[in-house]
Amino acid sequence: MLNAKIPWQRSYKYLGVTLDKNLHFREHIARVRRMLFYTARLGAMLGRKSKLSRRNKLTLYKMCIRTVLTYASPVFAHAAPKALHRLQVIQNKFCRAATDAHWCVRNSILHRDLELPTLSKYMKDASKRFFDIAGSHPNVLLRAAVDYQPPPPTHFIRRPRNVLFDPPDALTAAVDSLNDVNDTHD
Repeated sequence: MLNAKIPWQRSYKYLGVTLDKNLHFREHIARVRRMLFYTARLGAMLGRKSKLSRRNKLTLYKMCIRTVLTYASPVFAHAAPKALHRLQVIQNKFCRAATDAHWCVRNSILHRDLELPTLSKYMKDASKRFFDIAGSHPNVLLRAAVDYQPPPPTHFIRRPRNVLFDPPDALTAAVDSLNDVNDTHD
């Protein structure tokens, strides 16, 4: 049985997403972070001393690492900011290694220079695309599943659609402000 729960387990995996009884997704995010063992294998190609161009490093990151980090992100994008920050740390480390940046360079500047959105912005955009596609799907059950009004942001229960109305985190806001400054100077 794929989704059978053993009585002593606190969570179980279903279609690649680890679910716990409260849908906090902490265990899923921890599992994803542990599962990225092949970042060490790609380290020689993505690292500081690699001869690959930044463009090729970025392509490898987007295809091999970010896809694993954000798999099923419309489901867990509304998780606690602290849990999502743990995934953002992986992206920040990639940005620093790919550009061979010094420790004093801000992560927002690295994201701007690589033209790489933060994970929270990427997951928010993916969630918006998902809800737009699912809302116009011919299947009535799928349309009904996404056609609900999210509770107010102050409500203690968060649902997946809440992520569309959340304000950006500090890093996303910094990257957006840097991009706005660059747009005004161009």
